[in-house]
Amino acid sequence: MQREWPSYELEVLSTIQNITKRMATNSLIIKGWTVVVVGIILLLSSTEYQALIAVFALLVFWYLDAYFLQQKKMYRALYKEIVENKLNIGDDFFDIRTARYEAGIEVPRPSKLMLSKTLLIFYGSILTLTFASVGILFALSHGG
Repeated sequence: MQREWPSYELEVLSTIQNITKRMATNSLIIKGWTVVVVGIILLLSSTEYQALIAVFALLVFWYLDAYFLQQKKMYRALYKEIVENKLNIGDDFFDIRTARYEAGIEVPRPSKLMLSKTLLIFYGSILTLTFASVGILFALSHGG
């Protein structure tokens, strides 16, 4: 016989789902800001050194996006753990902290997630275009 989920347990699961959605939304917003900020920096750059600021901004946004991806994965792991262990729920049911996943065992660290396929393709392509822009500015400023 399947155990019914009491409303307070469903509310905890709903809260975790909402946190996961918020992390995904944050990731999407970060991607948008990356394109805008890096694009503006490159448009306003007149030297290759100024354009390198875009590389720094890109790396910061890339890491931040990986951090939000890590957070999302940790809350998914917590959600899965709660659902799988619903018969063994104890006093810590309302503890929705994800600290136990931060060690990088179940969920990779942000630095490793930066190399995930989706983030690598997105940020790698912007990084390639940024370096191409830096190369063009270098060639123009040195008479090439």
